Amino acid sequence: MNKHVIRFLLACLAVVLLVGTITAGAIIPYTSYTYNKGGTMQQSPHAYVPLRMVNSKTILDSLKEDGGASDNAKILYATSGVFTGLDSPQDIFVDDLNHIYIANTGKNQVVILDENYNLRLVLSQFTNQFGVPDSFNGPCGVFVSHDEIFVADTENSRIVVFDKLGNFVDIVPEPESEVFPDNHIYKPIAVAVDRAGRVYVVSRTGNYGVISLNRDGSFNGFIGPQKVIYNAFQYFLRMFQTKEQLASSVKNVSTEFNNVTIDPEGFLYVTQNSVEESGRAVAARSKDSPYHPVKKLNPNGSDIMNRNGFFPPSGEVDYEPWGSPADFPISGPSSVVDVALGPDNTWSIIDTKRSRVYTYDSNGNLLFAFGDKGNQLGNIANLVAIDYQGTNMLLLDRSKNAFTVFKRTNYGDLLAKAIQVTEAKQYEKSVGYYVSILQRNNNYDAAYVGIGDSLYRSGDYIQAMQNYKYASAYTEYSEAYKMYRKEWMEKYLWVIPLVVFLVIFGVLKFFKFANKVNKKGVKTEGKRTFWSEVVYGFHLIFHPFDGFWDLKHEKRGSARGATFWLGITALAFIYNTAGRGYLSDPTEGGGSYYFAAMSIIMPVLLWTLGNWCLTTLFEGEGTLKDVYIATCYSLIPLPLLMVPSTMLTNVMSLDELDIVGMLYSIAIFWMVLLVFFGMMVTHDYTLGKNILTTLGSVLGAAFIVFVTALFSALVLKVYTFFHNIYIELSYRWS
Repeated sequence: MNKHVIRFLLACLAVVLLVGTITAGAIIPYTSYTYNKGGTMQQSPHAYVPLRMVNSKTILDSLKEDGGASDNAKILYATSGVFTGLDSPQDIFVDDLNHIYIANTGKNQVVILDENYNLRLVLSQFTNQFGVPDSFNGPCGVFVSHDEIFVADTENSRIVVFDKLGNFVDIVPEPESEVFPDNHIYKPIAVAVDRAGRVYVVSRTGNYGVISLNRDGSFNGFIGPQKVIYNAFQYFLRMFQTKEQLASSVKNVSTEFNNVTIDPEGFLYVTQNSVEESGRAVAARSKDSPYHPVKKLNPNGSDIMNRNGFFPPSGEVDYEPWGSPADFPISGPSSVVDVALGPDNTWSIIDTKRSRVYTYDSNGNLLFAFGDKGNQLGNIANLVAIDYQGTNMLLLDRSKNAFTVFKRTNYGDLLAKAIQVTEAKQYEKSVGYYVSILQRNNNYDAAYVGIGDSLYRSGDYIQAMQNYKYASAYTEYSEAYKMYRKEWMEKYLWVIPLVVFLVIFGVLKFFKFANKVNKKGVKTEGKRTFWSEVVYGFHLIFHPFDGFWDLKHEKRGSARGATFWLGITALAFIYNTAGRGYLSDPTEGGGSYYFAAMSIIMPVLLWTLGNWCLTTLFEGEGTLKDVYIATCYSLIPLPLLMVPSTMLTNVMSLDELDIVGMLYSIAIFWMVLLVFFGMMVTHDYTLGKNILTTLGSVLGAAFIVFVTALFSALVLKVYTFFHNIYIELSYRWS
């Protein structure tokens, strides 16, 4: 084939691929993603894509087009209020028939659409229970039970109830109770109703929790009040406030909820948009933290939400991105304003600050996040409400006076199916779905966890551990490891007592030998062998006062012996970096060996120099060599305990690592005591004087670091200056 023809065909193919890429980018104007355990954003395939936007024009057109609205819908619309368009809608709700209810706040209406988004009914004016014409005033919330419609008539301070045909049924009036403060203002903005008919209301100005009412308006109590948040300045200020000032303070109160919904079991999902609490929730990474912008409340008001994911469900995780404000104009924790319950025990919250959706499973794992501000189909300018219509997702945009319908993709279907079979405890079947998910998105850590769970239940603990490791699921990895360890111990039970016996026997024999060498060293005169100087350290760490005295005056140790122990300690630090088990070191030896060695060598040298410089001014009897030798011999507890502790991390589970931490603490505490008493004996100081010189030595070491850094910076600047002169002269002479 002619080369020119081949080049032409390749150019055409490149143009087609480029146009396809541009077109695909135009269709989906946002990024879908999740977060890994480290809080790094991981891009993922789209679980939801925009299908269509429904606004005032499309709703009005549904009445004009032939076959648009059903005859029943037209009859209902003809007998209800007049629809003139959406104006500042505040809430959206989908009932069990997939009909859509919109709180059209700006027009004092509730607009009802059928499942195909054709206008069905408009609630605006009605005749109340007294036979008097009545109407809404700024309705902000709507909830629909099996047979009734509940409207939060905000500015009229009441809940109005209708049947599904739009006929007025009842009014749930403003509650009265002595527990309400005198200045309380009741402004219901969200409502939910359980199967027993209890009404749960969120008031715009209420900070005592969700208000529980009976159908007649009688007050039951408050549910789940938020924890009061104080900052350090407020705590300090309250110490000087009078009782009157404390009583009149409006800042030191619990934050208000802003929305509520209810699941079929009667558990309430509530949200509040305090960015401070969202930030605390993300930072805490704890399911027990009281600072959560979304909660699941039982009838007693206790938060029972599962928060087993990498981060608690709080919206954005990396909310302080690196870069200039021009590149990242939106920062700070999410401002959560609504929650919706989806299929297969999934649920979603929305961040009105970013116009973004975050969807979680029943365990609190983030499945996906998507959304952005903009004007393209799929972008939301001012996201205020969310609900599900089957598998579709409806997002209400107050600025555009419209809602956008999002359709679940094949990838979203795979996620849903995997969750569904997992919830049904069909773990072996779930593996196939998780593998398919990983083929499309290998960043989805929950899939590795799902596969690991299935392998764990089938008894394949090694492969389960490997999958848990992929997802950095430390708790699950630890549980699988404990089961693997249990199997190994049952198979090789005789090995454990044998190893314990050999270790104890070896340690006892070694210390018996060291004691023999040290006793022999007492009688030795003249120059001592290197081996006897090294072994003397085992006598010194158990008898510090006699040991340091003999170290200096009887020359039981030397600089070479001290350097040996410094080197051994550095090697122990290197081994601690390289040899720890996975649960203790997820990087698995990823640290710097040079940094590990310097982390002990440099402090020893700085301490030695700082202590000697200070004690020469305060009549210290020790020389620089004496200080160095005593300090290095004091390091012996570190390798003595760190090496076996590092070995133990390879056979311990997550909840057993506290033992290793305790051994590390003992080693450091032991070493510090030896250094302290070593300096006391070396310089022949009293206890008080030794304490002062010890503190001064620490400050002296810090001062040496400061001066060294300052001098290094100065030398670098001088070098740069002369180097630039050299470069300039080179250009001029060339």
